[in-house]
Amino acid sequence: QERGLGMEPLLQALNQPRPPPQLGPLLCNLSQLPEGRRALLDRSRCSVQRLLPFTQHKDSVEHRRGVVGALRNCCFQYGESPGPGHRAPAQPVTASAG
Repeated sequence: QERGLGMEPLLQALNQPRPPPQLGPLLCNLSQLPEGRRALLDRSRCSVQRLLPFTQHKDSVEHRRGVVGALRNCCFQYGESPGPGHRAPAQPVTASAG
């Protein structure tokens, strides 16, 4: 079984007229895990392109915060050996209620 398939239903939920309010924070939390980041960065899913409109989502601050946190977490690939002079990245963002 291929890993990361569980992300697809979450990304499809973004296409709903009113996505569940917990979706943004859930994506942010999942993106803290290497598997979650890999699933979101999988080019065949076009996940990043699907998330970008939610960075300006006016209907829900929760969605906006969660998606921005998920995208930020995807900027870091933990476990790879950085080159010389590489600065350590910040810790992953966690979704907060409030």
